[in-house]
Amino acid sequence: MDKHVLDTIDPAIIGERLAEARRARRLTQQDAAESLGVARTTVVAMEKGVRRPRAGELVHLARLYGRQVSDFVRGVPARPRGDFVVQFRAARGPSDVIPEPDRTADSLRFEELCRSYVELEELLHAPLPRRYPTSYDVSGTPPEAAGAEVAAAERLRLGLGDGPISDPWGLLAAEVGIRIFAFPFESKRIAGMFVFNEDYGGCIAVNANHPEEKRRWTLIHDYGHFLTSRLHPALTLSSENRRLPEAERVAESFTRHFLLPTNGVTRQFQAVRRSKDGPITPGDLLGLAHHFGVSFQAMCWRLEQLDLIDSGTWERLKALGLKTNQARAIVGIPDLSIGHSMLPLRYEVLAVEAYEADLLTTSELAAYLQTDVVGARRRIDELTGTWFIDDGESRRRSINLARPLAGSRS
Repeated sequence: MDKHVLDTIDPAIIGERLAEARRARRLTQQDAAESLGVARTTVVAMEKGVRRPRAGELVHLARLYGRQVSDFVRGVPARPRGDFVVQFRAARGPSDVIPEPDRTADSLRFEELCRSYVELEELLHAPLPRRYPTSYDVSGTPPEAAGAEVAAAERLRLGLGDGPISDPWGLLAAEVGIRIFAFPFESKRIAGMFVFNEDYGGCIAVNANHPEEKRRWTLIHDYGHFLTSRLHPALTLSSENRRLPEAERVAESFTRHFLLPTNGVTRQFQAVRRSKDGPITPGDLLGLAHHFGVSFQAMCWRLEQLDLIDSGTWERLKALGLKTNQARAIVGIPDLSIGHSMLPLRYEVLAVEAYEADLLTTSELAAYLQTDVVGARRRIDELTGTWFIDDGESRRRSINLARPLAGSRS
């Protein structure tokens, strides 16, 4: 690697990036030192920016941490860390114990993606518009009523009516300006993470290991936190074995009413009932769940809450051994399509635009896209051109990603 590149970058920036990569890999400074064949104090000095790493050492550490060298020497100045306080929503289970290394690794990866998004925007002078509503004051209101009121106000503000939301991912990104990521978390118990600060704005990450209906529920749950408690972030865990904190109960109520509005669900349920001669069946409820993009369990609980089906229906079906995936297949209901890739489309477009403008090298682009060089080149082709046949030869027609859309508002 050209030594001049190392000499042009503040060693404190390289050191911070090295430390974050090491922690995300769950390695100690002693582990890194032994791998390099140096004293631990040498690694400490590099991470503090006191000692500039040599080119060979940087290559070795990149390989050890599973990163590209460009991750540590890319020319974009590091953002100030600010307050990156994450709200965790744990998947329901018998225990709230989540290993600290898992939580740390997931939080660090989330922060890295948020920072990379802002770096790309700064490179291209294209900040994400923030169309944030004023934080809703729910103090003094019972959690269930508070969630319902905020959900109704947000549906009205966003012009959603009372029907199902086909693409909540695109809705929050385009209409609100939330940064949304989906990646496999180290911890299965963490369903989602939410953060808000001045540097990054509102950011949500969901666990890509979970089914799509659960991802959607988590996304809206954490949006509920953004709307009601973004100025007072805290670590929150949910459990079936204890009463949830009030902020969690508000967010859960918001999710139910936002994804399953009372009038919309009631009207759809009654339409199903009128369309058949016999009683409502589990297959009908599966269809309703698919229509609104939620889990079968969530739909049953909401219908019970609205007194449209008998209380305890979900528990009885579960006791009878109902398997949702098998039941869907029997009645011919497809799985929900995956609504969001790991990186937002706008993020990927910005990265490719920066590359096309010679602001990023291929390896730097690959680092931003969380892939290898081959994958980065494939994504360039997917985002910047279409292939067509001309005199028997395949050619690419370039698309200017920065060109305004016809009829778009300035």
